[in-house]
Amino acid sequence: MKKTVKKLPMELYDKVNYMCRCYMDRIARFRLDYDLVPDVEALKKAIVYLYDAAPIFHSRVIENPVRPYWSVCDYTVDDSLTVENTADMNKSADEFLTKGIELDDNTQMKIGLFIEGEKCALCFRWNHMIMDGGGFKQFAEDLFRAYNLITSGVTPSDFRIGSRHYKEVYRDLSEATRKKAMTKLSNKTSGEKKHLPFTAENQADKNIIVVKNIDERIFSAAMKNAKKSGATVNDLIAAAYIEAAYKLIGCEKESMTLSSAVDLRRYIKNPDRLGYTNHTTFMPCTLEKKGKTVLDTLKAVAQSTKKSKEDEFLGLYGLPLLNYAFTAMIHIQAEFMVRLFYNNANLAVSNVGAVDTKAYSLGSHAPTYAMVAGGAKRKPCAAVTALTIGGRLVVSMSIKGNDEDRKMVEKFFSLMEESINEIAKIE
Repeated sequence: MKKTVKKLPMELYDKVNYMCRCYMDRIARFRLDYDLVPDVEALKKAIVYLYDAAPIFHSRVIENPVRPYWSVCDYTVDDSLTVENTADMNKSADEFLTKGIELDDNTQMKIGLFIEGEKCALCFRWNHMIMDGGGFKQFAEDLFRAYNLITSGVTPSDFRIGSRHYKEVYRDLSEATRKKAMTKLSNKTSGEKKHLPFTAENQADKNIIVVKNIDERIFSAAMKNAKKSGATVNDLIAAAYIEAAYKLIGCEKESMTLSSAVDLRRYIKNPDRLGYTNHTTFMPCTLEKKGKTVLDTLKAVAQSTKKSKEDEFLGLYGLPLLNYAFTAMIHIQAEFMVRLFYNNANLAVSNVGAVDTKAYSLGSHAPTYAMVAGGAKRKPCAAVTALTIGGRLVVSMSIKGNDEDRKMVEKFFSLMEESINEIAKIE
């Protein structure tokens, strides 16, 4: 398709995720399975309509040391979409999702449709500079709505192409609160030095995604018991992570800080006004030591997060200073200065929440499975990404590692599952 604009600004969160290329491969991933084979031509049309409405998806990064920006590119739908018939859908999906995207590629979103008989896996990987999990939810809902309209003979036009600017987070705050928020220069980041027992970095390391599925009956029972204890679903997942980390590291009597993702759309009354973008930061969840029981750990996590949530500026710390750095200095200077104070959390968790199976339906077919994964992190960063679908909890870790690292992460996830199972069995 022909480009309509020549360049787009690189927004604040684009720059932050660009900076993070030294810590990870900056690619986010999502997979949805269906018990049908979609209309490929309709899917192609839906992608083109969305991409033409939001040219960020067919832009490439211009790595300018003074002011980097997005250059909008000509493209065809085949530059983004891969359609493949396969005898092993899971293998094909995994191979697709572990790949990267070069910054000079003319499409920074890659979509793979892998067909096995009468079912398929629809996979997405994209440059995290474009959007986070919340942005992907908007993207996916718009894409599937467009697909369903096209298969019904209707031309889609309702895409979320609003502002991608970070200051949208302040727009709905009262004037007094906004002024205070703009003075919150220091960021509350985790300085946690503990890490999971990964092997040392090696040139032979490659991108690996480890996934764990936790049965809906177990997770449902655990959620009910967590709620009785005053804990949220996010608290439950965080507590299971912390329990597993304590056991695997062997530091039960020491303090531990887990960085938990916070969606800043919480401050925006109508997130639909936003474009596809990032609005995520992290809050620290600190425990003085491992609880005597899993329930003790869960309650301690709930207390820590409750205290953080009582802060009216939760997640807003550091944004004004980041913006100042990236606007007052040339980019190469700003990156250098920000990296001096940036803490890449060794222990982190992000829950994108429940998959809206109705919004993600292809016609009358809702997704039967879903999985989300973040950028492939350099060791020793252990970032877990989670979602729920049909009551099932699906957690993943994306790393640059080897088979020994995979085995260690699989053990870590087994320990997480054990903790969730213990909470589920509480009478």
